[in-house]
Amino acid sequence: MMGRVLDVPRAGAAVREVVGPSEVAPLHEPELTALEKQYVTECLDSGWVSYLGAFVDRFDQALARLCGVEHAVSVVNGTNALHLCLLVAGVETGDEVLCPTLTFVGTPNAVRYCGAEPHFIDSEPGSLGVDVPKLEEYLAVAVERRDDVSYNVQSGRRIAASVPVHVFGHPCDLDPLQVLCERYGIAMVEDAAESIGSAYKGEPTGRHGRVAALSFNGNKVVTTGGGGAVLTNDAGLAARVRHLSTTARIGNGY
Repeated sequence: MMGRVLDVPRAGAAVREVVGPSEVAPLHEPELTALEKQYVTECLDSGWVSYLGAFVDRFDQALARLCGVEHAVSVVNGTNALHLCLLVAGVETGDEVLCPTLTFVGTPNAVRYCGAEPHFIDSEPGSLGVDVPKLEEYLAVAVERRDDVSYNVQSGRRIAASVPVHVFGHPCDLDPLQVLCERYGIAMVEDAAESIGSAYKGEPTGRHGRVAALSFNGNKVVTTGGGGAVLTNDAGLAARVRHLSTTARIGNGY
């Protein structure tokens, strides 16, 4: 099910060039055809209407191919996908997570679901993503390194992860951000909720961090009415996400 993005500024263009102070820019227009009805009917006829079944397997496999990763795991929505990404990336209660100031509330909400604190950082007007040079300057004075772990000198909390957001599908400048995260021992988790089909230097977004989150809400490039997915090249992390997203049951012999 495809959604057509409308009136979104081109990469590198300032938003004001497209949208005036009193204008409204529609973000999406879902485009549903007869094929969706056919597939939903097949799903209902099969009796597999939960997180299992042939359609989910096919969807995950197609996602992995499209996004250039080894594993894709479908989940209930994009915020849940990001929450799971942060958990498997090692974010714990009391940590801080770097989030851009320009994002949807689902990004900091996912951080709070981990018991961590959103640590807001500057965005830049070109890609609308993280301003990497400003972040580099900031971390140089805001971080204390102890035993290869980065701590916020003011709050004393560990800075566990950074969440670059590809706003309106515009890829962030990922290479220098990845170098910066590696320098400070910070896990990079991509919020690629709006960027399925986008590429950074010829490679799909969602394959540069340890894990990435996608969304299939009604206003996204591809919509299933809801839903999300976690992308990763790490088989262990994929298995952990699948476990946590399916009631996290452990066999007890019964």
